[in-house]
Amino acid sequence: MEKRVFIAKCSDYEQAQVNKAVDRVLEAFGGATAILNGGKKVLVKPNILVPRSPEHAATTHPTVIEAICTAFVKAGAEVAMIDSTGGPHTKMVLRLLYGKSGMKQAAKQSGAKLSFDTKSRTVTYPEGRILQKFEILSPVLDADLVITVAKAKTHGFQAMTGCVKNLFGCIPGMGKPILHRKYPKREDFATMLVDVCESVKPGLCILDAVIGMEGPGPAGGDPKQLGAIVGGISPYAVDLAQCHLMGLRIDSVCTLQDANSRGFAPIEPDELTWLGDDPETLRSNFKPATKNKNDNIPTILENCIGCGDCARICPMKCIKMIERKAIIKEKECIRCYCCHEFCPAKAISLDD
Repeated sequence: MEKRVFIAKCSDYEQAQVNKAVDRVLEAFGGATAILNGGKKVLVKPNILVPRSPEHAATTHPTVIEAICTAFVKAGAEVAMIDSTGGPHTKMVLRLLYGKSGMKQAAKQSGAKLSFDTKSRTVTYPEGRILQKFEILSPVLDADLVITVAKAKTHGFQAMTGCVKNLFGCIPGMGKPILHRKYPKREDFATMLVDVCESVKPGLCILDAVIGMEGPGPAGGDPKQLGAIVGGISPYAVDLAQCHLMGLRIDSVCTLQDANSRGFAPIEPDELTWLGDDPETLRSNFKPATKNKNDNIPTILENCIGCGDCARICPMKCIKMIERKAIIKEKECIRCYCCHEFCPAKAISLDD
């Protein structure tokens, strides 16, 4: 069981400071060359949830991605990056995501490539608890090393977004609503996420915790500074460290509970091997995404702009647009909160 987690203080996104923090993390695990272990193709998986600029704190910051890509390019790797949202996975959507999030510039500066390969392949994972056969993006499967680079955010459905949840973006676009519909319970969905994570098997896990998001995340919350880059080999160890740093309840993060039950990770922060800077000097209390453990029906607020994104993304198709206003069929809602996640106007509330 891998328990090492490295904390590198990083107070802002000035590139030189981010480079130093990322280099410290990589050196703690032998450096980029050692982590490559003879591999050549590296796939960096940032969190590009929505097409928003970095200051909204909804996406992995491009300076962090640039620093990671630069290190592995210098080590002789062919580095590419990709993500997939909960909507159509097309080249047009990818161009929008890369441009708005700053990834286009990060790739240009680092020598990495933006992947526009929208193909996927069916994989089998017989050891999966509930998911043994599913689609994964081809660029992920073709890589020798997958690096999950998450953003420290709260999450309405899964309590927080971390390195494990970030890998849900390896499922091609419209496959995500299908899985939300198939696994509507938080615990089952978390088990599915761990199955996906174990199938992808990232070789390096980095958390952008310089500025995270609190409150109604992963897209509608408020930026909050933590001041660190966190890294490790185990996505579960890094997620446990994130949970501790954000002051969230461990029992609210079902992926950690599931991973611990399989023997993949400890369940208490003091069981981790903490390296680098003192985590207690950074620890904060992030407002959770919801007040009552995800039991509420989403509420449409007055500032709804009638764009229809929520209706298009809803796995159950239980949101209708009536006179340019979203209306939720409460009896059909499975409380996955995809509507809240993708609302561009922050017009959906998860609390009464």
